[in-house]
Amino acid sequence: MLSNLQTKQLNQALLQLGLSSKEAQIYCAALEQQYSSVISLAKTTTLSRGTVYDIAEKLKKKGFLAEVKRGKKRMLVVENPTSKFYNLLDQKHQALTEAKVIVDDILPVIKSINAAEDFKPQIRVYAGEQGFKKVWDEILSSKKDFLSISRIETMVKFLGEDFIFKDVQKRKLKEKISSRAINESSDLAKKMVEVDQEYNRETRLAPKDFEFPSSEIIFGDKIAMFSTTKENIIVVLESKDFAQTHRAYFEMMWKFLAPTKT
Repeated sequence: MLSNLQTKQLNQALLQLGLSSKEAQIYCAALEQQYSSVISLAKTTTLSRGTVYDIAEKLKKKGFLAEVKRGKKRMLVVENPTSKFYNLLDQKHQALTEAKVIVDDILPVIKSINAAEDFKPQIRVYAGEQGFKKVWDEILSSKKDFLSISRIETMVKFLGEDFIFKDVQKRKLKEKISSRAINESSDLAKKMVEVDQEYNRETRLAPKDFEFPSSEIIFGDKIAMFSTTKENIIVVLESKDFAQTHRAYFEMMWKFLAPTKT
């Protein structure tokens, strides 16, 4: 017997996998009954027999339910959930793969149209963990080498050390991106320096009396600026002029900082 919480969790999962609310309702009822009929499902769900019959037929076609003979009666049973749900995931993965191919084909066309027009600087604002991930995805998807001026603690507080020290760095390697960083001097910053060579990165540390409450990353013609988690704001500025100016700031600081010894 499913608890109310289990029923709610299962319903939510089925909806996310593409079933309608009534399909999910009937699937859960069939799961609990093991062997069910249109009549028994109608009683449990309080749906009409006609509705249950139509939906059961749809679930059979989708592979969620099957009809078996039990004695002289034909009953409905839930299909093997493991193979069914993994098949469903495979279908969704295939659909996403095909969608990505379409996007990869049309993006150059869209960008060529935009490039033909007068460029207008853009500013986008994000917040929270999802915003943080979205901006990092944009940085890494650009496949461009980048410069950063950072307080590593600011980055880590958004999503933790694993995301900054592992997830980002592994994807950076996969995309063959190199970087240079000017970091506020701290134990975490020194920890990153130790693996600079492993992750195609060169780091120089600012003098200890200099603090960077926020962080910024310069990639292509864009600057991503991360505030503290208290302010909880991430700004992406797309402007060739601003990007070039910030690159000049970076290079000026880089020139006067000594290489970091490990």
